[in-house]
Amino acid sequence: MKRNILFLCHRLPYPPNKGDKIRSYALLRHLAARGRVSLACFIDEREDLQHLGTVRALARGECHFEFLGPRAKMWRIACALIAGKAITTACFGSSRLQQWVDRTLREVSYDDVVIFGSAMAPYLLKADFPKQRVMFDMVDIDSDKWKQYAAGSRGLLGWVYRREARTLEDLEREAAGAFGRTLLVSPFEAETFRQIAPASAAKIGSLTNGVDLETFSPGISENPFPADEISIVMTGRMDYRPNYEGALWFTAEIMPLISKSLPNARVYFVGAGPPRALRDIAGPNVVVTGNVPDVRPYLQFAKAVIAPLRIARGVQNKVLEAMAMQKPVVATHEATRSLRVEPGNQLWVENDPARFAAAVLAALQSPDRDRVAQNGHQYVEHYHNWPRLLADFDLELDALRSSSPGASEGHSRRGPVDTQREAAGIGAGR
Repeated sequence: MKRNILFLCHRLPYPPNKGDKIRSYALLRHLAARGRVSLACFIDEREDLQHLGTVRALARGECHFEFLGPRAKMWRIACALIAGKAITTACFGSSRLQQWVDRTLREVSYDDVVIFGSAMAPYLLKADFPKQRVMFDMVDIDSDKWKQYAAGSRGLLGWVYRREARTLEDLEREAAGAFGRTLLVSPFEAETFRQIAPASAAKIGSLTNGVDLETFSPGISENPFPADEISIVMTGRMDYRPNYEGALWFTAEIMPLISKSLPNARVYFVGAGPPRALRDIAGPNVVVTGNVPDVRPYLQFAKAVIAPLRIARGVQNKVLEAMAMQKPVVATHEATRSLRVEPGNQLWVENDPARFAAAVLAALQSPDRDRVAQNGHQYVEHYHNWPRLLADFDLELDALRSSSPGASEGHSRRGPVDTQREAAGIGAGR
């Protein structure tokens, strides 16, 4: 039976070219297979305007899009600071969108209601609608990311970050208490959030991220690297603070150690929006590409892939994509703590600069590099396969619907579904 579905998302869920969009697009595509999706979201990049027709055709229900430009964002941030509200929700707050939500809830009988991201939670918290029917895909604990920012900042900026962490944590806790089910991106994130919102612990579960295994698979494309160099690659949006700070740390403290052993090694930071501080460090053994049409050739022909993030929450898609393409990966603990991997088996995990450099050299030269890369590929293939994960998401939706008031008899509430099956000898995978 085809369903009517309401999906609220803070950013246009297409194209799937960055972390949150990869997950939101997978959910939208899956929900659209279940029925007609009424979608409301913001557009914060002008280049995304060209994709509205694609999203409408996929959703097949009524869509509400709002453009959110830089000036509007800055104004909303200023208003939030004055009013004592969370910056995140103020940026994505709109009376027009709230009116659209209220109207469509009156006019349409929805079978499934899904919120993607903490920023969109207020729209259903304020609405006249049974909150226990809402699936809240919180994804990451955003408040903790702000805590990490605050820990590395001083003065006014540190105060702003600490304040944002407090106000956003209050919202996350309120939403988890009100809504029927809250999902995070890994069992680690879910357990961490249960400690923050213990009253809602029984309603908190996890749905990990998947990888499009057809798109990110070992294949044949044109090599972007000179033949005489040893290429090390990091991918991701380089205007995202954890990414560019990680790139700067790697370049300053780790790359010189690698260059001593391998003078022809070169690191490539591949991704859009690199800030000036990152562009300025480009040199003979450091390349900052900016935006590229396709990151896959850089991954395919990389000798090793790195994820030197020192601030991170949730699952890092850049790590999964590199592992899917059977590359030896070196990452920090922060970039991998939401994965059930064994360091040295599916990838290398180090935080100390000297040990990180040694791990990169092992990924480039050691006899174990092919074994680790193969194990990483198998891990992603088994535990981050979108069809398997979204089948579990269906169980979550069906259980939520059947447990709601007025649900048909004959259905019972299933127990929590933690959809990242445990690897490395933990649990019994499928």
